[in-house]
Amino acid sequence: MSSTKGKTLNFNDKSMDYVTFGKGKKPLVIIPGLGDGLYTVKGMAMTFSITYRILAERYKIYVFSRINELRQEYTTRDMAADVAEALEILKITSAYVMGISQGGMIAQWLVADFPEKVQKLVLAVTTAKLGNLGRERISCWLNLIQTGTYKDLMIDIARHSYTTKSFGKFKHLYRIMGIFGNIKDKQRIDIQAVSCLKHDSLDFLEKINCPTLIVGAEKDDVLGVEASLRLHQHIKSNQLTILSECGHALYEQNKDFQKRVLVFLES
Repeated sequence: MSSTKGKTLNFNDKSMDYVTFGKGKKPLVIIPGLGDGLYTVKGMAMTFSITYRILAERYKIYVFSRINELRQEYTTRDMAADVAEALEILKITSAYVMGISQGGMIAQWLVADFPEKVQKLVLAVTTAKLGNLGRERISCWLNLIQTGTYKDLMIDIARHSYTTKSFGKFKHLYRIMGIFGNIKDKQRIDIQAVSCLKHDSLDFLEKINCPTLIVGAEKDDVLGVEASLRLHQHIKSNQLTILSECGHALYEQNKDFQKRVLVFLES
């Protein structure tokens, strides 16, 4: 906890919020999902350190947001270039990298375009290209961003990110969050959602040569478990783990997730 810090990195007329924590020396970079469009990691250092406390026992963890100056047509590939630039400035020559959901899309480009910066790769509940289910979900969220309320958006995200059982536990919390919260920057979440719709790294997956762990969720109702199976078919050196009874938010809900990531990184 004492090592937990939140910072903002400034470079080339851009700024990027990030947090760092952990007891280890080896760097583990985590790239979060589409929720970054609603809130950056600023002020979230303690929350992340608690969520990833198992990994924080062994690694120095860096969680990077997208830059604050997102422009229209900004792609997941552009976002990966920003992460590479941030690593360069922080003098992190090579790291373990874990991308979650949209963060996994960004991580694919990071290892394809900057392979020297990634020692091992973890791709959790992510995809190389959205299928029909993913397009339906994100298109719905885009519509809610523009025409619905924050409450409507939060409830729909939670409904499809958690399993039915877990959603039953959290739905009242999300309703309360929806009442008091708001979408601070519609353009930011809109740009990130559109970048997901346009993401297509299928032809570049063969460039991923580092050891890779692909983690899917059996009950993923955002991207579908098929997205993880597709990555498994196209990436050369990979291990595939499908966690049963888990939804898209498996990184929050499944106790085995971090343990499996830890075993992979240390094997």
